[in-house]
This record gives sequence, structure tokens and C-alpha cells, in this order.
Amino acid sequence: MVLAAACGSSPTASTAARVDPLFATWNRPDSPGCGVGVSRNGAVISEHGYGMASIERKVPITSYTVFPLASITKTFTAMSVLLAADRGLLSLDDDVSKYIPDWSNREHRITVRHLLTHTSGLRDAYLLQGWAPDHGNSNDALVKILARQRGLNSVPGAEYRYNNGGYLLLGKIVEQASGQTLGAFADANVFKPLGMTGAYFNGDPVRTAPDHASGYSPQANGWRLVPESSGYAGNAGMMSSVRDLLLWANNFVETRVGTPAFLARMQTATVLTGGQPTTSGMGFGIGTYRGARTLRTSGGDSGVATELVLYPDQKLAIAVLCNMDSVVMGGLATVNPDDLTNRVADVFLEDVLEPRPAPSASAQPSAGAPPPPPVALSADELASKSGLYRIGSDENYIVSISVRDGGLTLRDFYGDNYDMLMTPISANRFLIAGATLAFSPAEAGRPQAWHMIDGEGRRLLELSLVTFAVSTSDLRSFTGDYRSDELDVTYTVAVRDSSLVLQTSTLHPVFKDAFVGDYMGTVRFVRDARGDITAFTLNRNSARGVRFERVKRPANRQMEPTRGGSWSRAAHS
Repeated sequence: MVLAAACGSSPTASTAARVDPLFATWNRPDSPGCGVGVSRNGAVISEHGYGMASIERKVPITSYTVFPLASITKTFTAMSVLLAADRGLLSLDDDVSKYIPDWSNREHRITVRHLLTHTSGLRDAYLLQGWAPDHGNSNDALVKILARQRGLNSVPGAEYRYNNGGYLLLGKIVEQASGQTLGAFADANVFKPLGMTGAYFNGDPVRTAPDHASGYSPQANGWRLVPESSGYAGNAGMMSSVRDLLLWANNFVETRVGTPAFLARMQTATVLTGGQPTTSGMGFGIGTYRGARTLRTSGGDSGVATELVLYPDQKLAIAVLCNMDSVVMGGLATVNPDDLTNRVADVFLEDVLEPRPAPSASAQPSAGAPPPPPVALSADELASKSGLYRIGSDENYIVSISVRDGGLTLRDFYGDNYDMLMTPISANRFLIAGATLAFSPAEAGRPQAWHMIDGEGRRLLELSLVTFAVSTSDLRSFTGDYRSDELDVTYTVAVRDSSLVLQTSTLHPVFKDAFVGDYMGTVRFVRDARGDITAFTLNRNSARGVRFERVKRPANRQMEPTRGGSWSRAAHS
């Protein structure tokens, strides 16, 4: 449905002033901050800037300050694709190969619609780029990497998985179908008709707004200025202000660009081929907050944290754009746009939202309540809990728990290689990212394990210790050079210091012919009918089964890994 019934009366000045304390932490001349705007029935009812667009130049944030939107860009990419389809320039059921040069043959057909709904099954472009670092980091380089892929994570339409690369491809498809870059197409068909004077795509045309917000990351003694992301066009790359986003939100109240029919399509949950509905439309996540229906889009990157939320039934829109990281780094918490937009909604929709359920006496503390105080554990107590652990029954999903800086950290090999601090609140209980993990020592017939528990101590998920060893002589059977045509790269596997090394990543054995390593995820070696190793696959949650064929076996001697190639996490969302 498109935006419908009006909400209650206009807010009083005192009600609007209740927003200020939510952003007071950053409302100072030595801090980055946020632009905040609220509209109802298409009219702006509150907008303000908190903190500095540039600490160095002493420029404050206003509702007209221009921020990188990160993944909020996707809503505009989706609108551009739908406009192009409405004008007959393309069809949502077109095969992607119609628009992307050198698109490899795949067993399953991928359409424009699959890209729009995050159901293409494509591997993650930024992870693939990290595995093939010598091929550049431009839009065209990433499109070429995606075009070369023959394998998929899943059959198109069968699984929802958020995919930045799909929206990169959509930007290229708009360009091919319209003869204009995505930025030029959006400017002519979305920004100008809606009066979004501060909206543009990075580099197209090249421009920098005078009140452009710089990005910052926290450090122990303040804030560090960070370079702006290269701004790939499609999944990200758009610049805009709070005031412009409210104009965009008003298009869902009073349609000026597009038609009510395809605006409704953007707000309709995608249904998978198996019949399961998702929580995503086209460019928007679909959900509820305290009983009210929401359309939500958010973004995060280095020095960027953004969110736009529409409450369709109340005709309310909330935009929060911040020029700082939305993560916890080195124990320093920054900003959570999702929480902030919810708390702004609490102010302006207090007569509409359902009451929060009262917590039980045994429940874990709420997000706003102080956590239990940490306790100090000895080095031996910490070391006894470290090791490699398998999450549930998934052999791909291995995490490492290790002692670091006097505490424990959890590292996720299959996900994004984050080191997450585990805070002890008792000898065997730790807090991590809002959850509670309880440690269980080894018992008869059972290895030591961790359990995620609920507020009443019930076990929800088990992390079982993995103990699997491979002798140095057996490790040498895996060594050699391996080639991936999909990534156009050759890797060397070698033994170094009694460990198997893939390029510069040390691999840890977890079960027969399988290892885990930083940035590689689970590395599974493949044997032929004679038992000889012929290939391996790289497996991460967002890029599965990337195959490398063995092209060279080493002589019977210990090898050193090549020094070429390194991997870094690309924080695009």
C-alpha cells in the first residue's frame, strides 16, 4: 500500500524539543553529529543539526548539510530502475546479460527483478574484490568481477540475501538502457522534479557542496578524520541532506515522480519461489515498530551512519544523517541510527505506538538499561575458554575465541572478520553485542562449549569446541598453486612454521580437508577418485563455493607463501 491515513495533531514546541536530548552527546563544537528531520503529511514539522559538519573548519550541521547516504542510495536506484521500466527502456524480467558485457553463462537466469529484491543469489561483490585485489576498485572493475562469476550462492528467487553488488549492476543497467549515467538519470527524473537541490551522485558531475559533511571515526583522544568512500554508484555513492530526504519522503504521500502503482510495488514484500515472504520490498526494508508499519532504509560506511524511516499509515517520515561510524571500535561507542529514529518516533507518535511490553524480573537488561558490571578474570581462566568453536551444526560457521589485551574476543571467520569484545560478568558468563554467552567446561562425552542464553538462562544456541589436528607432513599434501578463472587470480598454498598458509592467511584445520582463515572463511579442499587433491573452494556467508583448480604441485620441500595479495574488509552497506 502507498502512504495513507493522516496522523493526529501537530506537535507542540515542547514535544519537538524532546528530540534535542537524544542528540545532546554530539551537540558540541568538537564533535561530529547528525542532521535530523521529521515531516508529517508532507510538511516539515521538525529539523535541526547537532554537532559539526567539519570540526576543523568549525562548520555546524544544519538540515541542508550534505552527507554521503551510503545504502539509502538503493531506494533512489530502485526508483530509477522502475522509472526506466515504466518508460519502456527496460523490463524487470529482462535477463541481466542483456545489459552487462561479457556476462558468463550460468545454470540459472538472473533478472533485473532479482537484483532489485536481493534474491539474485549472486556472491558479494566486495568480498570477491578482496579476494582479487589486483583488479581495481572502480565500478567497472567490480562489474567485471561479477560478470565473470559462474557459481551462485543460491538459485535466483529462492533466498533473500542483502547484496550490494546487485545494486551496482542496477546502476550499470540504467546507464545501458537510458544512455545516461545513473547520476544523470536520477538528477533529471527524480532530484530536479522533487526540488532536491542538494542531491547528487559522487563524481557525476564532479561537485562538492559547500556544506558537505566530513566523516569521522572515534579514537581515544577524540575524533579522526576519515577519507570519504569512493562512492560506487548504485548500492551507494549518493549525497543528500535531511531536507532533501524529506522531499523524497513526501513523494510517497503526494506522488509527483512515478506512479502510485510502482510506489506501492516498492513497499510490497518480496515472496520467494518457495512461497515464503521476506521483509524487503524494492529499496526498502518492511517492518513494524511498536505496532506501527515502517519502511526503513539505512546505510553505514567509514564516517557515515544514515537512516530514513517512513511510517506510511501515519504519513510520518524521519531522517537521521550522521557523519561518524555506526559501530563500536576499541570500546568506543558511536551512534546507532536505528535506535535514534525509533526514539524520535517515540516523541512524535507517542499517541499511536503500542506500549512497550513490561520486562520480566529475570529478563536481560533492555538496550537502555546499564549492563551488569564486569568482573576480572585471571589469565588462566581466560585461556581455558579460548579455541575454535563451531556454531550449531554448520561446519562452515567457525569462530575463534582468543585472549587479547587481558580479555576475550570473538572472531567470525565466516562473516566479516570482526573482533568482538566479550565482557565477563561472572566466571562463566560474558556479554557480547547485546547477547549473553555462558561457558560450559568439558563433560563426559562432550567437549567444552559456549551457549547463547536467554534472560532465564535457557540455552538457545551452542558453540562447540573444534579439535582437529593435521601433521606437518600431511599439510604438505595441500601445497601448490591454485587458479580461479572467476576471480582471474592464482593463489599459493604453502607450509610455514608448521601451519598451512593460503597467500598470507594462516589456515587452521577444523575437520578433514577443511580449514578456516582470516578473510578466507572456510577453505574446503577437493579430492578426485584416487584421493589426490585437485582444487579448493572458498566459503563465506556471502560468497560460497568460489573454486580454485590446482595448477601446480610443489617439489617435496617446505614452501614459503608468496607475498602478493592481501585482503581488507570493504565496509559498504
